Amino acid sequence: MASERETTIRQWMLATVSNGGIQRFDDLHVDDIDETWKEPTNWVSAGLIAYGLALRIRRELGLDVTVALGFSLVDAQDTSVDVFETQEEFEKQLDWSPPSLYLFKVGDQQHLSGAIRVDPLPKALFSRLPDNTKSFLVRWLAEDGSQRRSVFVQA
Repeated sequence: MASERETTIRQWMLATVSNGGIQRFDDLHVDDIDETWKEPTNWVSAGLIAYGLALRIRRELGLDVTVALGFSLVDAQDTSVDVFETQEEFEKQLDWSPPSLYLFKVGDQQHLSGAIRVDPLPKALFSRLPDNTKSFLVRWLAEDGSQRRSVFVQA
């Protein structure tokens, strides 16, 4: 029997694939999957759990999409903050927005166009990801001139 988390993710995935959500970059925040994931101290582990569930559901449904998990980071001019040695360092860089699941067309790399580092996650986090998973640190200049940053995890 599917858990509420799985049901929420499955419904979102099916809706996103069928209603143009991929083109709109519709996402699913972890705190919309489970109320207990609202607390920022739960975000990283919640994101990893949600990502694993989404990969399994993609296989079950036979969806031809890339599943990605996005972590929004605080703006930073200094690239020295782009290195995360520990999970704690990474968590300190998260901004106000909970991690989100995304679906992309297979082969679409547009969301990674500003990638400046491959596999930036600390080893302790990276080791908890499924095989064949890559992570990317993405930087871009926002309209207001700030340096925006995100980490995307995808298989």
